[in-house]
Parts: sequence; structure tokens; C-alpha cells
Amino acid sequence: MLILQGGRDYQVTVEHDLVLWREGLTGCPHVTVQIHEADDHLFFPGAGPSTPAGYVAAQHVDAAITADIAACLDGKFQRES
Repeated sequence: MLILQGGRDYQVTVEHDLVLWREGLTGCPHVTVQIHEADDHLFFPGAGPSTPAGYVAAQHVDAAITADIAACLDGKFQRES
């Protein structure tokens, strides 16, 4: 299982929501959690606090997200539990 989290996500936060996922998955094998600090809820990279206005302009998903998904599918991702 691969869980990706944007560090700037204000809708699903590292501080509150990711903690619950980690607690719920304690002891589960083959779980990878990766936080991308610069990314918002849609995995758009940026700086400063994320706001709804950040979703208006067309953007691309952070290339690191695509790379993480590909690595996971290839079985080459470092696992964290």
C-alpha cells in the first residue's frame, strides 16, 4: 500500500489525518508512507500555505509523485511502516 501526502494539504493534514492512517496501519506489512512537503491536496508543488485559489490555475502533478507511484508499481520503493 502506498500512501502519499502533501505537506501543504489543508484538507487532509499531516498533523491530524495522516497520524490516524499511521495508527490504523500499525503492524500492517508492506505499507509505504511518503510526505511531499511542497505539495498541496492535488499534489501541485508550491510555497507557503495552500488555499483554494491554488487549484484554479492549470498545473501539473509534482513529478516526484509520478516517480513514487512508478517505483511502487515496479517494487523498487523503500517501505516504511
